Amino acid sequence: HSVFWLNQVVYHIVSIALHFIVTVLVFLVAKKVFKTTLLSALSAFLFLFLSGYSEIVFWISATGHLFNAMFILLSLLLFIMWIEQKKNLYFAFSMFSMILALLFHELGVIAPLLAISYKLVKEESLNLEILKKGRYMLLFLPLLPYLLLRFLAHSHWFNGDYSYNLLKLPYNLVGNTIGYFLLSFLGPASLPLYQTLRNFSKEHLIFTLIAVAISLGILFVLTQVARAGLRKVDQKERKIIIFAVLFFIISLLPFLGLGNISARYSYLASVGFVLLLVLSIEKLYRYLQSSGRDISLTVAGVVVTLFCLLHVIQAQQIHSDWYEAGEKTKRFFISIDEQYSDYWSKERMELHFVNVPIRVGEAWVFPVGLPDALWLTFRSSNMQVFQWSTVEQALNAVDGSLNEKVFVFDESGKVSEKRKIQNAQ
Repeated sequence: HSVFWLNQVVYHIVSIALHFIVTVLVFLVAKKVFKTTLLSALSAFLFLFLSGYSEIVFWISATGHLFNAMFILLSLLLFIMWIEQKKNLYFAFSMFSMILALLFHELGVIAPLLAISYKLVKEESLNLEILKKGRYMLLFLPLLPYLLLRFLAHSHWFNGDYSYNLLKLPYNLVGNTIGYFLLSFLGPASLPLYQTLRNFSKEHLIFTLIAVAISLGILFVLTQVARAGLRKVDQKERKIIIFAVLFFIISLLPFLGLGNISARYSYLASVGFVLLLVLSIEKLYRYLQSSGRDISLTVAGVVVTLFCLLHVIQAQQIHSDWYEAGEKTKRFFISIDEQYSDYWSKERMELHFVNVPIRVGEAWVFPVGLPDALWLTFRSSNMQVFQWSTVEQALNAVDGSLNEKVFVFDESGKVSEKRKIQNAQ
C-alpha cells in the first residue's frame, strides 16, 4: 500500500497472476491423478471457467486465500513427487509450502490431510497404519506451533462471527456440503435456492429433523450402492473418484460447520469437483463411443460448452457487480477527501457514517473495513469511526462540534455531510 496506494490495477494483477499459477498447479496435480495430458488440460480449463468462487479473484481482500490455495496445491504436488521419486528435498519443500500456506489462512491446516488422503488412495487402502510412520507424522508438525500461536493470540475457532454451534453442527455439515457442491456445479445461481432451503429449515425445525433423518437414510443407501458401483469400476477410476471426493470434503472441513456458506471458501474445493466432472465427461465419451466417435465427441463437446456458458454468463454479471462496487468505493474516497481539512490530522475526530454500502449484487463494498480504509487515507490515530442505520441516530450521537462529523452515503457511493441544527437559546 505504501508503494501503490489505492491503485486497484496493481492489486488485481497480483490476484490474476496468483489465479493463473493456481490453474497451472491444478493442471499438474490433475496430471498426477489422470496420467493423461488431455484430461489434465480439461481439468484446468474447467477450473478456470468456474464462477462459484469468482469473489476470491475479484475481491482484493481475498488475496490471502489465493496465496493459501497456491501453497496447499504446491505442497500436495511436491508430496506426490516425493512419493514417486523418493527425493527428500521434495518432502522438505512440501512441508515448507504447508508452513507458508498457514501464514495466509487457517485453511492451511488441511494440507497434511490432503497429502495423507492421496497416499491412502494411491495404495487403495484406508489402513491408517501409515500414520505410525515417522515421516508421515512429520507432515502435521507445522500445525503445533500454528495452533499454539492461535491460542496465544486469543484467536479461537469457537467464538466470533466464524464460530461453530455444536448443537447445529450435524445440520450445518449436511446443508453446507450440499450448498458448496451446488455452488461449484451451478455457480452463484444456486445461492438463492440454498438460502431459501436454509430459511425454510430454520422456520420448520421438526420438518427439517425428519428430512435430515430421511436424508441420512438415503445417504446410507446411496453409500452402499456407490460402494457396490465402485467395485465394478476399474481400479484407476475408483482411485480418482475417492480422491476427488476426499479432496472436496477435506478442503471444506474448516467451513462446513459454520452457519452459512461463502463463495470464496469453495475455491480450493472446486479442484475436487472438477476432477469428478472431468471423469464423468470422460465416462460419457467412452459410453457413447459405441454410437460412433463423432457422436461421442459432439455430445462431450456440447456438455463442456453448455457448462462453460452457464458459468461465463454468471462471471460477466459478477464482474459488472464488482466494477460497480469499485466505482462506489472510488467515489467515496474522492468525496470524503473533498471534505477533509488540515485539522483532522491534528485533533481528535469522530466520523459518523449512515447507509454504509455493504454489497452490490454479489460484490462486497464495505462489509467491514471502513475504519481501516479511512486510516489508510488520512493516517490519523486520533480518528474514531462510527456507523449508523439512520441519520437521526447519527445526529443524536454528536453535539455539533467541528470535531464530530456526520456523513451520509448516497446511491452512487458518495458521501455528503449532515449538520446538527443547534436550538436557539
